[in-house]
Amino acid sequence: MTTLDELLRQDRRLTLIHVERWVARGLLRPTGPAEHWNFEQIDVARAHLLAELADDIGLDDDTVEAMVGLIDQVHTLRAQISLLGQAIAEQPTATRDSIAEAVKRLYQR
Repeated sequence: MTTLDELLRQDRRLTLIHVERWVARGLLRPTGPAEHWNFEQIDVARAHLLAELADDIGLDDDTVEAMVGLIDQVHTLRAQISLLGQAIAEQPTATRDSIAEAVKRLYQR
């Protein structure tokens, strides 16, 4: 866990105003009361990304929120595809071969 003070020290682009705004928008999800926020590693990484999108690239809050939503969707899809791949790998050879042929046929459409 990373405290708010530690988070702000890690990245000089981050300010209390940034963090409070992103928490209010649901982009960061600290634990604990506001005066003692703690951040999981995923939120620390997200805070750095938010700072890059907002300050380095210059995106407005709505665009940053949309971008993060799209990034979250990509991560979710990647996890789902990985699970699907694992499930297919557990199938008998004939079933895996049948799936591979079906994918090849669908790709050629």
